[in-house]
Amino acid sequence: MITTQTKQTTIALGAKRLLATAAFLATAQLGADESHELDPFIVGATRTERAADTLGVSANALLGKTIDEAMYRDIRHALFNLNGVYSQSSEALGSTADIYIRGNSGTRVLSLVDGVKTNSSIFSQGRFMAGASGFNLDRIEVVRGAQSTLYGSSAIGGVILLETRRGRGAPTYQVTTEVGSFNSVLGALEGQGESGDLDYSFHVASQESDNQAFDNEGKMKSYSFRFDYDLGESTTVGVVSRGEFTDFSNPSGDLTPPPSTRIQSDTRVLSAYVETEQNMWNQKLTLSLLDEYYRQTGFVYIGDASNLSLDWQNRIDVSESLRLVAGATWESQDGNDNSFPESDGENWALFAQAEVAASERVNLVFGARHDDYEFAGSKSTWRANGSWFLPSDTRLRAAVGTAFRAPNFFRLFSTSSFALGNPNLRPEESEGWEVGIDQYLNDGDIQFGLTYFSNDIENLVVWVPTTGFDGTYENRDVAENYGAEAYVDFRLRDNWNAEISYTWTESNATNLAFASTTRQVNVPRHQFSFVNDFQIDEKWSAGFGLNYVLDRESSGNVDIDDYLLARIYGRYAINEGLTLTTRVENAFDEDYTASFSSFSGRVQAQGFAAFGGLDWNF
Repeated sequence: MITTQTKQTTIALGAKRLLATAAFLATAQLGADESHELDPFIVGATRTERAADTLGVSANALLGKTIDEAMYRDIRHALFNLNGVYSQSSEALGSTADIYIRGNSGTRVLSLVDGVKTNSSIFSQGRFMAGASGFNLDRIEVVRGAQSTLYGSSAIGGVILLETRRGRGAPTYQVTTEVGSFNSVLGALEGQGESGDLDYSFHVASQESDNQAFDNEGKMKSYSFRFDYDLGESTTVGVVSRGEFTDFSNPSGDLTPPPSTRIQSDTRVLSAYVETEQNMWNQKLTLSLLDEYYRQTGFVYIGDASNLSLDWQNRIDVSESLRLVAGATWESQDGNDNSFPESDGENWALFAQAEVAASERVNLVFGARHDDYEFAGSKSTWRANGSWFLPSDTRLRAAVGTAFRAPNFFRLFSTSSFALGNPNLRPEESEGWEVGIDQYLNDGDIQFGLTYFSNDIENLVVWVPTTGFDGTYENRDVAENYGAEAYVDFRLRDNWNAEISYTWTESNATNLAFASTTRQVNVPRHQFSFVNDFQIDEKWSAGFGLNYVLDRESSGNVDIDDYLLARIYGRYAINEGLTLTTRVENAFDEDYTASFSSFSGRVQAQGFAAFGGLDWNF
């Protein structure tokens, strides 16, 4: 097994303590005479379980227990607290969001739900993640920087990975109810447990709200289920699925007269796997499916897309200091909208990676991948990263790599004169690097760190006007993202955790036709986040958070107002089965602009909102 030297790991939002008791997730320690229970691990950075303090890349794990306790009903709100991540949204139930990582919009951020790629041939921004339910989750991971060597297209800014909870222990069930501002209603049922060799979990949920704006009501339904079955000591099979269904009345802006545009979206993911473990060789074969439908009234748009893929991954623990990971991926993408007929294309890839424990304190990762896209051609990527843990409990890390984004079907095949497709488009290409330092104090109860990152993109696909309002797409421009991320994570007492994070991002695009450089729209230059939670006593718990966003611009270099969001939540356990809950969103009733365009005007975000509910566990 690849080694870990220390018990300290860099995990956001208190996750360090929450998962340490899960012995079944522990990994071995190099040179130790006995096994040790380890702190939380990261999977997405290497496609294998690794302690975060052995990684050269910047990554966070946000655990499902944290999401449940903080009552994040929509995960985009939880992601807002992580370094380098920005979620642009009006906060209305049913609305969509574009999730940015290090200045890269959702089209350059890969989203994986239980291993299923949700960036589709039509909706390349991975819409599923932008409104995913917070129920029945094991974890969410954010891995920053170029990750195409592991995952292929779209992983320029990073990867967001969502995993459904695996059932453990005696069966437990929970009913969640909540009512609140804007005639909002929520009902959900969750369950999980073990029955012999079968592990299971599930949830169903329904939410409705009038939201704050006129003609702005939203509905959202979701489900998930997961079954894992041990066929024997060395073989496990499983199936997991999640679905999100929304119906949203979307006022486009204050310059757009009623009625609002109606948006309906149905998205489902399904994956099935078989995994075998023989001596030092682990194999996992996964079949996955994404099915997505989107319908918009007003300016009518209808899109339908699907991804079908087969992934074969092999992990070989050659020795205590060397692990090899290699495999192949085949993918079939299908899609159409009301501007072009149904189209499909096949893609395949081969990848390999070496994880090297050069010493008890130095861990290195090297990888390469080759992708072949039917319509976008071939692309090879590579990466290298390393971590060096000093005797002073200081960790130095660095990473460098390449990534790409293949053009989606709309930009290739659209017949609309407003956005005419270009079948000659090539993939966008990226090179990125980062260096960082982390310091651990008081046995890891206090952690702080700093990361500097840089990312350059060439062959940027942009809309180019032709005549009037018509236009097409070309590989024309370049973009540059760079900045810094800082955090402090501390456990003040056994019952009090707090995290502070700051991100500075410079994100610019250069129009090579006119040699002009402008800031990327909607990317904040500065972000501050503060979250903390208290276990007051056996019955009371509470939390408080702040998000401060500064210096955004819309298209045309128009400044968008800064804003400060405050969030408060609390729980009171009546008895072992019943818990009262309350949460307040935008507690300071901040009046701020979610987005702005000269065509539709200002979209106002929701103001103060309060909710109360009841959790029944049995």
